Amino acid sequence: MPSYHSWAQLAGYFDGDGTIYFSDTSNRPYKLSISLVFVDQWGEQLEMIRRFLNDHGVKTSRVLRRSDSQASELAVSQFVSVKESLRRMLPFLHKKEGEARAGLDYYEGRITGNQLLSVFNADVEAGRRERKKRTVVLDVPYTHHEGDKLMRAVRKDRLRDSFGRYRAKLSLEDFLAIRVKHFDQGRRICDLTREYPQYARETIRRALGRGRGYIGIKGVGRVDTTDITLRDPRRAPN
Repeated sequence: MPSYHSWAQLAGYFDGDGTIYFSDTSNRPYKLSISLVFVDQWGEQLEMIRRFLNDHGVKTSRVLRRSDSQASELAVSQFVSVKESLRRMLPFLHKKEGEARAGLDYYEGRITGNQLLSVFNADVEAGRRERKKRTVVLDVPYTHHEGDKLMRAVRKDRLRDSFGRYRAKLSLEDFLAIRVKHFDQGRRICDLTREYPQYARETIRRALGRGRGYIGIKGVGRVDTTDITLRDPRRAPN
């Protein structure tokens, strides 16, 4: 059988035996993840599609056998690859044209996740898409770009909190005392190392803004120590 040689061919196949999935990301309420899935009982058919996509710079999964049936499937899940595939197939799609356009609009920041879901729900009601029972009601009122920005901020806060709880070496009281003794009383690092043997020399140097210029303080988190006037690390930008 000849290999696929055009996006029009691929779009025709996807219209019939392809599906646009979105992840039920209840633990990531800020954005949705889209995957394009090709299904067929004959694995070689999917291998030809995989080769075509790979030759055009689209990253795919391997051809995998579904655990619940005799069919096999091929998935495109990487953000850039999903965008490229939707963009190239869109002019040739019919049945899935609305879903593909909505998916591309969402990934390019023109509509919110809820607007994307409304398009998919409309196709369910019209009989163009299979109805699936979901245990979690999705509410994603953000565009993909907005959701990604919010997720990055949440991840940064969690990392900072984790740094403070698990990786911090220095107590707040000792941090303040070490800085006062050095900057206000002129105590040298070697003197402070002898006075605080429970801390490594590098820990004391970081508390004074040396080395990497930051340190983890118990109960506070990561603190920038390069400001020698710093007196309350809880108010310092982390």
